[in-house]
Amino acid sequence: MGLLAQQRHQTILDHIRSKGRILVTEIARELGVTEVTIRRDLTYLAKNGLLKKTYGGAVLGASEMNVSVRYRQTRNLAAKRIIGRLAAELIKDGDNIYLEAGSTCYEIIPHLEHKKDLTVIVNSLHLMSRLHEQVQHKIIILGGQYRQDRMDMIGPGAELAISQLSGFTAFTGADDISPDSGISGADVATVSFTKTVLRRASRIVFVGDRSKFDNPALYKIADLDELDVIVTNADPGREWADLCAEKEIQLIFDVAGL
Repeated sequence: MGLLAQQRHQTILDHIRSKGRILVTEIARELGVTEVTIRRDLTYLAKNGLLKKTYGGAVLGASEMNVSVRYRQTRNLAAKRIIGRLAAELIKDGDNIYLEAGSTCYEIIPHLEHKKDLTVIVNSLHLMSRLHEQVQHKIIILGGQYRQDRMDMIGPGAELAISQLSGFTAFTGADDISPDSGISGADVATVSFTKTVLRRASRIVFVGDRSKFDNPALYKIADLDELDVIVTNADPGREWADLCAEKEIQLIFDVAGL
């Protein structure tokens, strides 16, 4: 296997880890190779258990379905830091908030340092590694089944714990957001837990960088109508501005963009 093949394989895996799926036609066009070459690459990666071939493309293989926290943390970091700053401006002293176990919400935490008397609900040891020093806040850690690669807790135990709470603002990410499909995810266990969280929240804030827009993932989490605020790093375009105005969703982004 030559170097060019290795580079293609890495690019394919990067795309599929980010989106949860990949299309032969799209990646062939992006890499400037034939669809036959991409199908051969997918066959090789599937044989090594890194993905599962589907009609016209591929999805994550079982061994790759749960992408590590550290891998996600390095992707689009500048955008996530912008979103973290903007999202934190929505939080007032004394608020009750839930931060989902994602790398974007991780970037909200530094901006909570100068706020007072928050109650912060998390299901993530990764977020706690940054949050635990802010002793001025009350922290609620949800129990459940621990996933080492994501450093979070999910499953019936976590869902039961969050179902006992209410009256909080939920800051949630997702793999994708689109007008027709709302917010969606590629990991069914995460989606199940997130649905429970959002049912208990009094306000829902979606946080996600511009690359999350208009690429619906496999499992639906919530309709757009359920969102109160969308926070992203750059202007998502006139269509999204009109849609949010129609649905009375507050749209927040960095006017400088990235």
